[in-house]
Amino acid sequence: MPQLSHNEWWCFLDRDGVLVKDKRHAYKIGDLEILPRVIEGLTLLKNYGFKFVVVTNQAGIAKGHYTHEDAHAFNDELRARLAAEGIVIEATYMCPHHPNHTGECSCRKPNTGMLEKAASDFSITPVRAILIGDKDSDIEAGKRFGCVTFRVVNGQYPETVTADYRIQDLAEAATVVAQKLAN
Repeated sequence: MPQLSHNEWWCFLDRDGVLVKDKRHAYKIGDLEILPRVIEGLTLLKNYGFKFVVVTNQAGIAKGHYTHEDAHAFNDELRARLAAEGIVIEATYMCPHHPNHTGECSCRKPNTGMLEKAASDFSITPVRAILIGDKDSDIEAGKRFGCVTFRVVNGQYPETVTADYRIQDLAEAATVVAQKLAN
């Protein structure tokens, strides 16, 4: 990992399986369950000068399970709950596509469209960013974009794309970053 310095780093976060419990096409606010140690990890990263952007594939929209409005309401509620804990999500980028329903797109991870849009919007350079995800598509997107990747190992998904770091949760990711800062 390159030398870290305060106020220069960004953290791309996958939503389901990283921030909230992955309940397969979660969109109902009543199903929103922030995972253990998320607040702890995000707080530590924030204290090291990280800013946060959520990048999430939401194929349930393309599949007709829920609407854009449902997904935005869920994301807004997540942002509000995190804000109540002192965590600011600068933006949420969402891919509503699925290749079998809407055709190919540039935003669905492992493509880098959401990361590139965030980079353009916030002047993020890949060497000053990390990505935390739980699926191969997350890690591959981060690698294609050129940032350091962290995989939350939750046993739900196969691991065929190797992340730079394997972690159990966001608090462990923050611990790894803190160790790198101390070097």
